Amino acid sequence: MRRDKYLCQPCLSKGRVMPAIAVDHIVPRAEGGTDGDENLQAICKTCHKLKTENESKRARAKLRARGRGQNFPA
Repeated sequence: MRRDKYLCQPCLSKGRVMPAIAVDHIVPRAEGGTDGDENLQAICKTCHKLKTENESKRARAKLRARGRGQNFPA
């Protein structure tokens, strides 16, 4: 958070300034990301929610592709 000056990095990349509320893995650990500083970013509540939703969709799609996602809604 300190390194990113407590500002949401995804917002900053789009020219918006928003306070961050959490530290996020840029590449999720479930997708091979690490806990290294280079894979961490400060993130706001809105961006975190959106990013988590997208990561969940990818995970469900992977399960469906493997034939194990019958219990997950589309």
